[in-house]
Amino acid sequence: MNISASESREASSFRFGQMRRKDRRAGVPGFVGDIADGNLVLGGMIEDISTGGFRITNIPEFFQAEKHTYSAVLSGGGKHYRLLAKPCWRKKGRGQGQIEMGFKIIDAPWEWVELTMKEIPDFDYEDGFFGNFN
Repeated sequence: MNISASESREASSFRFGQMRRKDRRAGVPGFVGDIADGNLVLGGMIEDISTGGFRITNIPEFFQAEKHTYSAVLSGGGKHYRLLAKPCWRKKGRGQGQIEMGFKIIDAPWEWVELTMKEIPDFDYEDGFFGNFN
């Protein structure tokens, strides 16, 4: 892809329908999540988290995520975090009949913010900033 000198990296990403993530993400081994809409509760594995969202896998593909908001309980490390979240994206999962989804967190307890501040590093060494120094 050729980007003209006048076009910034952010603008080119936006032009192609992609947006840079606002929050850093971290993997959380052993975390599980339950998504509820008032009638149905589905469980899955939490792959990664951020202050503003999470990715859940191993969700049955019949789940259409048609409601605007869902209650979510994410559990790990002996703690449970009750969140209000809305679906952002959905794609085919690794297993047959499964999907993975990204959720944006609308409301979360302070403990969630503390967890993400502790678990997510201050600097992402893959973002290219430190790769420029030899």
